[in-house]
Parts: sequence; structure tokens; C-alpha cells
Amino acid sequence: MLLTRKKLNRISESLRVTIPADLRRELLAHYGKPGTDDEGHVVEFTEQDIYEQLRKNSVSIWPV
Repeated sequence: MLLTRKKLNRISESLRVTIPADLRRELLAHYGKPGTDDEGHVVEFTEQDIYEQLRKNSVSIWPV
């Protein structure tokens, strides 16, 4: 899955959170293009990967 702004907006709406602009840019830069591993194989990202990154950065998204 390639992350687009539209998909990121849907995720943000479904979680009912506002994702900071710098985190949005970071996610789009990382998941918005096909990735490759050390051997040159294309890596497929899942929606779960994106949710995990949001969880890791939850301090800036969800109030404690």
C-alpha cells in the first residue's frame, strides 16, 4: 500500500485525531513511495505499519 494524503486523511478522521504537519510529512515521505530492502526487493507497507508509527508518535497526537 502506498500512502496518499487522501488515505492519511481517512486514517486521521477514523481515529478522530489531528496529525501534526511534520508527522504527516514524515509519514508521506516514508510510506508514500515504494520501499526497498537491502537486497533491492520491493517492500509492501500495510495500514498496520502506518497505525504503528502513529502509535509510536502518540505523545504528539493524543493528550495524556
